[in-house]
Amino acid sequence: MLIGVFLFLILTVGYFYFYNQFWTHLDPATFKHLAEYNGSRIRGQSGRQILVHREFYNIVNRLNEYAVKNQVHLIITQSYRPPNKPVRDAIVAPAVKSNHLAGHAVDFNVVFGAHIFESDEMFNDQFQKLPDAVKYFIEDVQADPDIRWGGDFETQDPVHLDDAVNLNDPEKWEQHYFECETDYVNATPKWKSWLRKVLKGFKEIG
Repeated sequence: MLIGVFLFLILTVGYFYFYNQFWTHLDPATFKHLAEYNGSRIRGQSGRQILVHREFYNIVNRLNEYAVKNQVHLIITQSYRPPNKPVRDAIVAPAVKSNHLAGHAVDFNVVFGAHIFESDEMFNDQFQKLPDAVKYFIEDVQADPDIRWGGDFETQDPVHLDDAVNLNDPEKWEQHYFECETDYVNATPKWKSWLRKVLKGFKEIG
């Protein structure tokens, strides 16, 4: 019996730790400017939390609508990125004023059928080989005047999407950079908020 309980605890903790579920998530109730995104066709890679600035939230919602329309799913590999956090597996060198730092960008992979389409299959020279559903999704994004697809950049980054706030409104980028950083640093982890609620419940019962 004890061995079974011990194994269950090990597996549970391992799942939360290695799949970034709950353990690393921040409580969105403690945010003023950041927001946690949840969509029917969009999920975080390995359960990561998707964080964006509130003003970028509607853009991500539109991405979800395009995904629904074209029957694809998106896996978000990176959303808001705190300053000084290392970037793993970057396709291009991160910009000094990256829109990720202001909560105005997401990196993604496209899922269609049983296949995950990553950057190497989405560069311009490979574009025509993509399934129609994936191509039409990208074309919908390109047709949206408020969204930039990284595949159209001079140095291609086909798994990147943003709204060019760093170019169109540098002052807003600066403001949102500091707002996101402040929210992130001062946020409460979800597990702590959950634990506080449980302890409060015990006190009320007692």
